Amino acid sequence: MNIYHPIQELQASGIITAGISLRHGGVSRAPYTSLNLGDHVNDDPDAVEMNRKILFQKTGLTNLRYCRQIHSAAVVPINDAAQRVAEHIPEADALVTAQHTIALGIFTADCIPIFVLDVKTPAIGIIHAGWRGTFARIAVNAITQMETSFGTLPKNCQIHLGPSIQKCCYTVSPELITQFTEQFGSTVADGRNLSLQTANVNQLTEIGVPITSISISEFCTACRTDLFYSHRAENGQTGRMLSFIRRNPKN
Repeated sequence: MNIYHPIQELQASGIITAGISLRHGGVSRAPYTSLNLGDHVNDDPDAVEMNRKILFQKTGLTNLRYCRQIHSAAVVPINDAAQRVAEHIPEADALVTAQHTIALGIFTADCIPIFVLDVKTPAIGIIHAGWRGTFARIAVNAITQMETSFGTLPKNCQIHLGPSIQKCCYTVSPELITQFTEQFGSTVADGRNLSLQTANVNQLTEIGVPITSISISEFCTACRTDLFYSHRAENGQTGRMLSFIRRNPKN
């Protein structure tokens, strides 16, 4: 049984390994059935720990760094390979690094996991983009932080927007639609349905990321609760997927 979905669009470079966990193959019970990796959703902590072990064994993940997600625009560069994640979990919604000894991860259940690869440095980033983070331009902030920390240029970035709730299922208030269309253009909305994917793509192309270097997952998490957790479709009581990215050895 496959327990994670590889991000082939970025892995084709040979520079990184990246993926997002599926909801199958774990030990959590309903409503977290079954590979819940989030330890902040009231699931049994022992089950979450076992689920993480299952995924780590399957993927070979080590030295995973993640953040305490707060729906912000905060980005944290990770430079200390020796520091264990248990000793310091920053409050942020994006992590970036140029070290091949570190894996980066974020947790989602509808929000967009955005994977970033600077093919030249090389450097990597992972972003948690809900509507608040998207509106605050967290993806742009992450690229800017990579430029400051590693010399990344937007034109050298390959970006993938992973499985997340899409316009077909994401109905929001008229007020939020107005805010988004004023900031990111009319293409982000269809009536009261909002495309966070389009809002992020518009931001990224504005700063110089080539549109041909941006890919978007075909999967809507709210449509495909057979594969993914969806906070909205499951009425707020569900698990979390882990999206991860790491540089391969010698890259």
